[in-house]
Amino acid sequence: MANNNQDTTYDIMCPFCFKRYTNFNALFADHRHFSDEIYPGQVEYMRHFLGTEPFGGREGPVYFRRNPNDPAGNVFAATTENGDVTRTRVCPYCYNMLPAAAGRVKPFSIAVMGSDDAERSFYIGAALHRMNSTMLANYGAAFIPADYRTASFFCEQYEEPLYADRTVPEALTTITPLVYEFARTGAAAPEEWKGSTVTYNNALFYIYNIDRELVDRYPMIAYNAIAQAGALILISDAAAQAVSDDPLCDPWLGYLTETMRRIFGPMSCDKPAAIVLSKSDKAEIPDKKWAAALKSVVSQKLVISESLKKVFPTTAFAKFSDQAAGVLRARLPGFSSVIESLFSKENTMFFPVPEFFESHGDGTADIKEPAAAEASFLWLLAKLGLLPNSSAVIL
Repeated sequence: MANNNQDTTYDIMCPFCFKRYTNFNALFADHRHFSDEIYPGQVEYMRHFLGTEPFGGREGPVYFRRNPNDPAGNVFAATTENGDVTRTRVCPYCYNMLPAAAGRVKPFSIAVMGSDDAERSFYIGAALHRMNSTMLANYGAAFIPADYRTASFFCEQYEEPLYADRTVPEALTTITPLVYEFARTGAAAPEEWKGSTVTYNNALFYIYNIDRELVDRYPMIAYNAIAQAGALILISDAAAQAVSDDPLCDPWLGYLTETMRRIFGPMSCDKPAAIVLSKSDKAEIPDKKWAAALKSVVSQKLVISESLKKVFPTTAFAKFSDQAAGVLRARLPGFSSVIESLFSKENTMFFPVPEFFESHGDGTADIKEPAAAEASFLWLLAKLGLLPNSSAVIL
């Protein structure tokens, strides 16, 4: 898990309260000793970020700062009062447990936004499931849960309903992000990708699932997750948009606009943004370019190349994205104008995606091939500098 350079550390970004600080400011948790004390910082976190009060009688581990002369010998470990070594760290502001790799690798965050009808849970489940199983073979890398909580939560709430039970997963609202680790294998020396030097082989990803309910219940969490995100994913129901192209009649678009304006002001957001148009095959848009874009994204194959610099087909994605964007401007000008006002054209890619599942009469459903969902996530990894963003395409 460690970096090529063991002495290299990165600032920590807490996935819960979004504070940034160095490794030396993190606290350590002693799980062998417990306390009933409610820390003032914890009370402030509950009130300010969650809008709730801490419940009484809470028994938690003892938190302490690392002694500079501690015999543990590094910033990722400390000794307890009994001399036992602990590597469990917590945020010094909100007292939540930090991921094990925090501070060892560079942190990124991705905010996934969308209404319940846009199949947001299907998108997250399908994209992360495929990346977990195909990243090693295709890119010599891994994209896996970084802790037990994420692994168990994703399995229970996303993978099992989709791939084992064949049922439609419920729309989820959670303040806790999915924490994933990106790790490359092979050459450890820094490489030149996109003209910038990449000096790390690993990265932490905080993936936030944001809907209207989360914004209403925990606005500070939702606003901070979007503002601090390195990239954004917007899931929009193309079939519903095609029925009525009046943004004033679409509560989700209005809510999205209000939220983005509160965070970024009147300017468009310049973060990389993947606009995933779900149910595109159900959208009644009689246009040959729309049909061609949808056909391209369904048949698009991520072909493995011996050279990492040729493995990511950016140009092919840009081609059907431009086709989809052109159709939206002509056929759905209201929806297109909202998207173009919120996201910068230079950093936005459209991914028309067919309906994620085929529903049966008995309440079960079969998930369809979600290659386009994975492609949108991979494009963001390339924009963030973790995958080569080359114009070379092998089809």
